[in-house]
Amino acid sequence: MTQPADGILASDADRDAAAEALADAVAAGRLSLTDHSGRLDALFAARTRDQVLALTADLPSLPVRRSGLYRAVDAHRCVVVGGSAQRTGRFGIGRFCAVTVAFGRLDLDLRAAVPSQREITLTIRGVAARIAITVPAGWGLASQVLVLGAGGTVADRDAGPGDPLLRLRGTCAGGSLTVTRA
Repeated sequence: MTQPADGILASDADRDAAAEALADAVAAGRLSLTDHSGRLDALFAARTRDQVLALTADLPSLPVRRSGLYRAVDAHRCVVVGGSAQRTGRFGIGRFCAVTVAFGRLDLDLRAAVPSQREITLTIRGVAARIAITVPAGWGLASQVLVLGAGGTVADRDAGPGDPLLRLRGTCAGGSLTVTRA
């Protein structure tokens, strides 16, 4: 069989890597959902590796701190199993967001996050996990997390008029939860 005239055919692994890069770009606020959708359509229509690579050529390279058996991050969930993930920069966060980390690490920096509502609830489930959450100075904080391991949190703070309120709930067993105010 001969190589196509316009380049090497794209593999499923090429498409998977590009789809992950596009998802990360949406999570980081670099692509809108409309642009993401259009690029995904073009990705699955692409025949060659060059066509696939062109869809992510204008995006920055993936951060070094990415690993894991499973990782899913969006406005309503952050899931890390057996590795690490970092969520920082401008991104949307839903009214309810589930944070699940097993045998891994998650750094969640909310300083530039855009809350969908004034009150955000993070439900934390951690097993042998290191979870670090950075809360903006102006946000209110109410923490009701049972930590069976090491935990360092800042004091609860009532939200002022118009300030977002972050509610932390859940359990972290056999690891650590660190909440800092920036």
